[in-house]
Amino acid sequence: AERMRIQDTYVKFEAGIKETQYNLTGTVIDPANGTIQYKTLGANTTFTESIANGEFVTLMIDDGSGRTITWPTITWIGGSAPILQTSGYNVIELWRVGGTVYGAFVGAA
Repeated sequence: AERMRIQDTYVKFEAGIKETQYNLTGTVIDPANGTIQYKTLGANTTFTESIANGEFVTLMIDDGSGRTITWPTITWIGGSAPILQTSGYNVIELWRVGGTVYGAFVGAA
């Protein structure tokens, strides 16, 4: 059965795409571990990243205690790093284009 077709203007996937989920126990955000990463903060945290041009990560952070996060150099959509909710997961998209890492707070889930 056909699973993928590449045309001049599009790629069609018949069986869908499965993303890898990763429980981020350390502090390095690396798409090689999975494009959906989740972390429960147990202390103030300083993240680093290993995102190459064209890569992205969906980061889900559970910050139940209002911890302080120190982010690597990120150009935030909206101008500044998000203030995280202390209930549920905070969903953040990170991606790199032209050597710059961009970040956007999607919302709390």
